[in-house]
Amino acid sequence: MELPSELVKILVERGQILYSNIFANIDHPKFFVVVGVTEDEVAGFFYINSRINTNVNTKEEQLHLQFPISKDDYEFLSHDSYISATNVVTLPRDVIVRSMQSGQTLIKGKLLDNHMNDILNKVRSSRLFSKITKDRFFY
Repeated sequence: MELPSELVKILVERGQILYSNIFANIDHPKFFVVVGVTEDEVAGFFYINSRINTNVNTKEEQLHLQFPISKDDYEFLSHDSYISATNVVTLPRDVIVRSMQSGQTLIKGKLLDNHMNDILNKVRSSRLFSKITKDRFFY
């Protein structure tokens, strides 16, 4: 059954955890957290990784934006993982909608409120993001 576009748009909201293989520069499906949604874009994707990237370990500001999450809190995880909140990725909403309709992108869960609040508090105060990005996606 194909989901209507308007319903999919409603389902995609801040804190939603999606699983997808639509990212051109990544050769495998990824879990990601939706951090910001605008009229035209789904944005602020923060990828969920099984470990902290070794390049991040040497950059204190980026290391500060790695958030541990437990498989005990998220049943779809097979092991404890990290949300990497170091880079904002945006995609047009209709790309996400089409990928959900085709089955390439799946809703896996929702980030716990306290985890989302912790992430938002840290990215709002981070020097890695411009005021424009913060205002657009993190508030």
